[in-house]
Amino acid sequence: MPENYSNQLLSSILSICFVFLFSVKICAQDFQLPKNSIKVSVLPIFVGEVNFNYERILSKKISGEVALGFVTDNYLMNFLSETNSSVANKILIGPSTGFLFKYYPFIAGDELYIDFEFKYRRYRKRYSQDALDFNEYTERFIPRVGVGYQHFLDEKLFIDFSGNLGLVFQNTLIFSNESVNKTIKLNFGVGLKFGYVF
Repeated sequence: MPENYSNQLLSSILSICFVFLFSVKICAQDFQLPKNSIKVSVLPIFVGEVNFNYERILSKKISGEVALGFVTDNYLMNFLSETNSSVANKILIGPSTGFLFKYYPFIAGDELYIDFEFKYRRYRKRYSQDALDFNEYTERFIPRVGVGYQHFLDEKLFIDFSGNLGLVFQNTLIFSNESVNKTIKLNFGVGLKFGYVF
């Protein structure tokens, strides 16, 4: 009887261990985050930018993100500045691109991250007076570093909050100037994106 009891106890323990290990493996597979996500940026609309982002998990803690879109006019800059560069102008659509490399200290694609970002924006205007047409532009090259946090609302939808600091290398050509004006400024930005993982 005791030998029979010990055999039953041993087989029960082995069965419990097997079920536990199998369930841990299943759970680990279930909770792995998808490798792809698409996002829509909300706050850049204040600087006239509309862009869409695609993020791909590259390794256990690193991901890459690409942003493509367009810019119209820098509404925030126009609101803060006292004068406009030219009165008779037409806003043209310009390109907006960017890429980010993200480092996730915990789990790639989830929660806290540190990023290095590079953005390029080209604002374009056409100055017209009588028979004269002149294209004005402002190019902005923006390298910056930042921190962010992704909060999942459910299994697929999440919100991406971020803040960053960097420099703006700006080239501006306006009608009243004969040469390109080059400036370097400090840049601080905040981000809010709505995303979907798949």
